[in-house]
Amino acid sequence: MGTVTRLEGRAPVLALVAATAAALAYAYTFTFSQFVPYDDEGYFTVTVQHLLDGHRLYDDVPVPYGPFFYLSRWLIYGALRVPLVTDAVRLITIGHWLLCAALLAAVTYRLSHRRDGRLWLTTITFVAMVLQLSTAAREPGHPQELAALLIGVVCLLATFVAPGQRSLACGLLGAAAGASLLVKINVGVFLAAGMGVALVLLGPTGGWWRLVRRGSIVVIALPFALLRRDVGQLWAAEFCAVTTVGIALAWIVAYRIELDVRCTPRDVFLYPVGMLCATVVTVGFMMLRGTSLAGLWSGAVLQPVQFPLQFGWPVRIGGYAVLCGAMSAALLLLYETGGERTRARLVSRVLPPCKLGAAGFAIGEALTERWGRTPETLLTYGPAFLWLALVPPIGVRWSPREAFGRTLLCLIAAPQVLIAYPVPGSQVLFGTMEIVVIGVLLLSDVLVALESAGSPQWVRIGRLGCVASVAAVLAALGFHASGSVAAYAYGRPLNVDGGRLLRLPLQDTLLYQWLVDNVEASSDTFVSPIGLNSLYSWTHRKPAGPVVIGNSWKAISASQQQVMVGAHQAYPNLVVIDHPGFFEPMPRDSAPFLIYIDQQFRPVARFGPYLLKIRNDRKEFAPSGCAYPGSAEAGGSAALVLRLGLPPRAIAGRVASVTVVDLYRDGLIADTASGDARLQASLHNGAGQTLLARGAAAVDMDVLRRQEGLVLTFPNPPAGGLGALPAVCLMDGDRRRLLTLPVVPAIALGAR
Repeated sequence: MGTVTRLEGRAPVLALVAATAAALAYAYTFTFSQFVPYDDEGYFTVTVQHLLDGHRLYDDVPVPYGPFFYLSRWLIYGALRVPLVTDAVRLITIGHWLLCAALLAAVTYRLSHRRDGRLWLTTITFVAMVLQLSTAAREPGHPQELAALLIGVVCLLATFVAPGQRSLACGLLGAAAGASLLVKINVGVFLAAGMGVALVLLGPTGGWWRLVRRGSIVVIALPFALLRRDVGQLWAAEFCAVTTVGIALAWIVAYRIELDVRCTPRDVFLYPVGMLCATVVTVGFMMLRGTSLAGLWSGAVLQPVQFPLQFGWPVRIGGYAVLCGAMSAALLLLYETGGERTRARLVSRVLPPCKLGAAGFAIGEALTERWGRTPETLLTYGPAFLWLALVPPIGVRWSPREAFGRTLLCLIAAPQVLIAYPVPGSQVLFGTMEIVVIGVLLLSDVLVALESAGSPQWVRIGRLGCVASVAAVLAALGFHASGSVAAYAYGRPLNVDGGRLLRLPLQDTLLYQWLVDNVEASSDTFVSPIGLNSLYSWTHRKPAGPVVIGNSWKAISASQQQVMVGAHQAYPNLVVIDHPGFFEPMPRDSAPFLIYIDQQFRPVARFGPYLLKIRNDRKEFAPSGCAYPGSAEAGGSAALVLRLGLPPRAIAGRVASVTVVDLYRDGLIADTASGDARLQASLHNGAGQTLLARGAAAVDMDVLRRQEGLVLTFPNPPAGGLGALPAVCLMDGDRRRLLTLPVVPAIALGAR
């Protein structure tokens, strides 16, 4: 019997250890096996670099995010001297991501009424949060990862409510709320409002506090205040309705929650004091760096407020979300207005199935929902069931820690879903992470209710269900981790400074390597209408001016664009990496900087939708890091000729042969070492000499790079062409690829 007990005690610990190991593998490989082309990562890297270089943020460098984010980045990259490169940014993102998951798992541990099964529930929360927050890997270095971490800190602080801890906790809650306001103003407003209302409801109940408590109901106006411009549209009206109902239901139950010990007026007063302290420290730091108060107010407050007018799209509402909210409101009305007998029946017979269904829904959504693939069901259905976490199981009275923690958690979660407006992208997953934690707490309540039923059979069913839930979430994490590890192993390393840990799909690696090679070989700097700001770090180039291009040209004023034009005119070898755009068509006819690009630059090479452009009066340009169609001036007459532009970077090894392959089908098209006439190809230099003929000795890569005018000719051009994704591969004597050069179309390389 003792052995069984020891095994039962070890099992949840082993499950948590296994989840941690899988989470580390998943987070690392998922983060370093992708590069999202809209490149928010590069945008924030460049703005932080401007801060480190001494530029005045908000005045000289327009940025729409708050100063606490830049204070935290200065501490990391300035004070601690961490290199500001892609690898470091992504490792720090992994730290934010997993630490946030761990904090919310700790919240579950401290707020679960069960004592013997808390580690199982902690594991469920940790795994669900690891998967829910995996969207951070798509946008490394984004301020929302810091905002999420602050929310995790707040939720954990809310569980420390002992008399000796409560005052300090309230002050720290205020500091975290103030910091959040100064990271992303929308996240901070909803967090500060939810916490403020929760502390008021958990405070004194007599005297003038009664008016304050009742007046806190104004928090339900937040959705309408935010969506007032769009509330005439159906999606906005529905989103406003479901969030308002969720906030109202949580407020009603929190208003009547029973507490043995309440916050004192001093405790509540320390909350705004903490906010003020965080604000003074952060604003003081920015002023010491040269930022003016007017510039800070404009950039951190006024610009974000105007953002819904510039960019965004509708929130996708689940089909029956409004109906679900109405049914939940009816259930609460019955619970609040019914007598003791009605309440007892609801708590013992109706609420446990509701809690179980809500728990399964929240956890299941965290394991399966992926941004852009399904409607935001947790975002729109979740607020309706938050109040259930404030109703204790039958025969249970919340401890002060449970009452404080759950009240704060619910009143933070209810308005936080609003951060999905106006851009319901990764914000959907960050805005619903507290709902998932509440879902696990509801599962804990169901298990407590089963144990209180007094039937050994129900207790056994509850424990088996808990273990099955842990097994399911571990299986889900294992599935995602195995896929991510396989993608990372299959990916090709991106050979760029500061990004050595990246392993991307082959076509992505070829694309970004091609862009880097051309910027390094042929430019004094570059610019791209879609940003691509990570390339500044990869190519060791400085931006031409302080204005950083992001996702929307509507955020860059005409006067700022005129400044950009003047700054870029100082670079005669400027290369433009053009692109039609991702989220919206480029305003080619109205944006002054885009008009400048279209008038003053001409295209010279293309890789997919990416177009390299140089100045109209530039005399020469030779594409680098690729092969491109050309004439057979040195190689004799041939129907098909590919000119080779070797990259400027150092590559070790000796080249024994050159092959042409279709990477899409992995098929061989031509080979200088082949004896088959159908596959024959010849490599020549600019003097007409044949290199790497069949049977010839291998040539060192550096020697080959010094050859001018390298061309590859085909005596018998392939009948089917070069394939869908052709590339020229330089092979060593063991038939291993030393270098892969994508074949790209060249466009009018001579001057106009």
